[in-house]
Amino acid sequence: MGKAESFEFQDMGKYSSDSEMSNGSKKGGCFVSTAIGFVLTLLAACLAVGVGLIVHFASPGDLECKCTYPGLTSGNGGTGAIVGGKATTITPGSALIDQCKGIVNDGNTEICSVCPNVQITSLKPTSSSPAQATTTTSSPTSSRDVRLPRNIKPDLYTVELQPNMYEGPAKDFTFNGTVKIKMICVISTPEVVLHINKLNITGSITLSAVDDSSFAYVSHSFDSVRQFIIIRGNKDLIAGHNYTIEMSFIGPLKDDLHGLYLSSYKRGNKTVYIATTQFQATDLRKTFPCFDEPAIKAKFDITLVRKSHMTALSNMPKIASVQRGDDWVADTFQTTPPVSTYLLAFIISDFNYTSAVTTNNVTYRAWARPEAVEQTRYALSVGVEVLTYFEDYFNISFPLPKQDMIAIPDFAAGAMENWGLITYRETAMLYDPKESSEGNKERVAVVVSHELAHQWFGNLVTPSWWDDLWLNEGFASFVEYMGVDHVHKDWKMFEQFVVEDLQDVFNFDGLVTSHPVYVPVTHPDEINEIFDRISYGKGASIIRMMRFFLGEGTFKRGLTRYLNGRKYDAAFHDDLWFALGNQSKDEGKDINVKAIMDTWTLQMNFPVVMLKRDHNNIVVTQKRYLRDYGAKDPGKYVSKFNYAWEIPFTFTSQSKANFNQTDQDVSWMHKNNISLLLPSISPNDWIIGNVMQYGYYRVNYEESNWNKLVQQLDDNHEKIHAINRAQIVNDAWNLAKSGDLDMRIALKTVNYLAKEREYIVWEAALGELGYVDSMLERTSLYGSFANFMRDTVEAPFNETNLADSSLPHLQSYVRSLISAQACEYGIQKCIDQSKELFKNWMSSPDNNTINPSVRSTVYCTAIRNGGVEEWDFAYQMYKISNLASEKSRLMSSLACSRETWILSRYLQYALTPEEIRKQDATNVIVHISRNPVGRSLAWDFVRANWNKLLKDFGEVLYKFARLLAGTTSSFNHPFDLMQLEEFLKAHPDMGSGTRAFQQAIEKTKSNIKWMESNFNVVEEWLKSRGY
Repeated sequence: MGKAESFEFQDMGKYSSDSEMSNGSKKGGCFVSTAIGFVLTLLAACLAVGVGLIVHFASPGDLECKCTYPGLTSGNGGTGAIVGGKATTITPGSALIDQCKGIVNDGNTEICSVCPNVQITSLKPTSSSPAQATTTTSSPTSSRDVRLPRNIKPDLYTVELQPNMYEGPAKDFTFNGTVKIKMICVISTPEVVLHINKLNITGSITLSAVDDSSFAYVSHSFDSVRQFIIIRGNKDLIAGHNYTIEMSFIGPLKDDLHGLYLSSYKRGNKTVYIATTQFQATDLRKTFPCFDEPAIKAKFDITLVRKSHMTALSNMPKIASVQRGDDWVADTFQTTPPVSTYLLAFIISDFNYTSAVTTNNVTYRAWARPEAVEQTRYALSVGVEVLTYFEDYFNISFPLPKQDMIAIPDFAAGAMENWGLITYRETAMLYDPKESSEGNKERVAVVVSHELAHQWFGNLVTPSWWDDLWLNEGFASFVEYMGVDHVHKDWKMFEQFVVEDLQDVFNFDGLVTSHPVYVPVTHPDEINEIFDRISYGKGASIIRMMRFFLGEGTFKRGLTRYLNGRKYDAAFHDDLWFALGNQSKDEGKDINVKAIMDTWTLQMNFPVVMLKRDHNNIVVTQKRYLRDYGAKDPGKYVSKFNYAWEIPFTFTSQSKANFNQTDQDVSWMHKNNISLLLPSISPNDWIIGNVMQYGYYRVNYEESNWNKLVQQLDDNHEKIHAINRAQIVNDAWNLAKSGDLDMRIALKTVNYLAKEREYIVWEAALGELGYVDSMLERTSLYGSFANFMRDTVEAPFNETNLADSSLPHLQSYVRSLISAQACEYGIQKCIDQSKELFKNWMSSPDNNTINPSVRSTVYCTAIRNGGVEEWDFAYQMYKISNLASEKSRLMSSLACSRETWILSRYLQYALTPEEIRKQDATNVIVHISRNPVGRSLAWDFVRANWNKLLKDFGEVLYKFARLLAGTTSSFNHPFDLMQLEEFLKAHPDMGSGTRAFQQAIEKTKSNIKWMESNFNVVEEWLKSRGY
């Protein structure tokens, strides 16, 4: 899965059935209305006299109540009963059934509890065929195992799907299909257990044995909590024998962004619908019944039925098209290799494509809306080059005959690595060289590279279960940098890694509510939760560290060994450790990779390494870093290593500065011997630990060494490599947050910043200064801080201007950062230029001459300093833009208004799909929350619309957790904390946002502590500098 759109994480819940109801038995009393009591009495009377009656109906709430009363049929074809001493005839059309239906429609299902053979099920799944023998639904407790039994192994699925999206209102769209599964019994069993969710089974289910004609289907039942369908035959399935299951089904085609779902776009005033998919992590079961776990690989024969003007795509090339009549066409695709269920993809659209062929003869196509297809050419060129590079680097050919990529108008994440058919959000794939910024260009390249890395890490070799998700996402998040670096050497991708991933994930992993890289998960909500910065950013960071201490050659050959050893199969993280460890042993290094990496993957958080002088030596020690050492550890994850790590330590010094170190320079600090003695270093020298920040740890020093580093930055900052300059700033400020370092020292690390011109250092520094900004924005000290920031950025801002369009990639990044700060902190030249550029655009809407790399700054500044006229113009441009990245810029800039009523209107738009796409709704709310005027508005809006937000986004990967984290990130007052804790008490079920809300509370406590400890320190520091 690609990085989600915004953080720009650049990062997805209720997955249980629609209802989880028991069989109607109640304990402790049952209270019903008079109307319900009357009908219950009537039904009970019917039952008492042996009435034969079936009440079988579905409610709009997707519940089905089916009550069967065995008995005699009256002579007129109705059902005879005696109620209140009077003979009564009940026919299927009688008022009793109508009243029953009305009661269940209102959500009162206790009506069904009088039935001897009750079934109350979700309509999805359920059986609508009266021919089925026995169908029941149970609701097991959450403690039961949600994993499928391993008695059955599927070999080949034959699937046909037909989306019905061409007539009638979109809310009524459906899809129907059939599935036939050939399978082998591995362990004898009385039943076959598959996954199913939100589907209706239509017609009969067939269960047959290849070599036993007497074997047949008998019954099936549903387990709504675990999303199981359990199918039984007339005898046990025998190990070593082959069996087949066949069934047909129908399901809703909704715009819910997961499973087989509906997307759309406008062509003029006409809405064009497409059917597309997102199955990771547990949503193929929402499209057809299947063994929906990553390790249960099988082959698939896919047929997609479409209208003749549409195009069907799947993982493999199309091999046949058959006319079905009434303008329907059935496209059949080549059989897939063994593949995990979540990697399938089915798309029916009217899109066009550009294409190329790689040097290794793989057909590569890039698809988009016809209006945007020319914007696919850059992604196509990067994809072709990176795919070939990965083939060469891993020494394993891409195993499929074609690779498609497609930009979907509605997509929750950044992209999805479906084997042979990668789906993208439009902003992650489409690029216009005239209208897109350098940042847009890099995002496209990074996401394309990330998804292609998955074709090996995740697709060819798949984690056995979601607890090893990081084997997918961590590897792809690191290897993406390798791919882009191959294409664009001048972008310094490996330097960018430090601020984009390593330092970013430190913020998350310094909490007691973090989690290990390898984390046990069962429920789909828990699975969705771990699509987070730990699986992506920490996974990537420890892989980068491992590459360093193994050496590039050993690492590369070890990966090939791992991939070849597990291809077309599933893997556990130990498989990777053994492959790399054995490779290092073969090359004479004999590094115990498992012993090292277990300390980084099986416990959460990370160490801070302390360097102290002891006479002529340097003593190095480690301890667990926490942003708030007073935070209560919930105890969910217990460290088997007592929070000690195997640390590959490196260092350099002032007189022997060496920032070009290799695995040969590593000194190991072991978990059982947490101190390390370094050779003598001149007492006049500064020392830097963790050279190039290859290690996943922070470094602290005695105050004297910190002061030497600060002095070096002031005197000649370029003597220290840019990566370690960024590290010094990031470590100092975060050690100050935790209380490990005096805040006064952290403040000194940015004294020199006006002289800095490297992007990664500015990114690191502004991240920390931005935190201070968010802490102070509602205090009396903010004006002094804003004056300091204005003076800091004024000199670098004056070196360029907003109209300059000739800057190289990273210089363009620096200009974007500096100009944004200049306008935000009130440099009048920046504000005036922005207003003038925006005014010119308003006077000529078809001719936007604003440089794409500063458009976000210009738009935001003009809207912040303007009124409703500027806002409405920008919103109109947002609505009509054909470029996704431009729409994204405008969408975020619209949140910059200082008018409360405009922001309130914008919040309402966020939940109106006709105004803001559903995929972008939570982003809008978060953008508004980052505006000081909008912070309280956004939080109030989230609370007021909680049920709708949970319903709409609780099941969508990334979205809900990001919403909670984003809208609460600047909370720093005891009243904020009280609101969070009270809200949690009122809404204990947070779904896939549970961990994010716990972290919001922990971060708020930490922010409160920061204010108590550092407000006066910052005030004194500002005064000492004349502010």
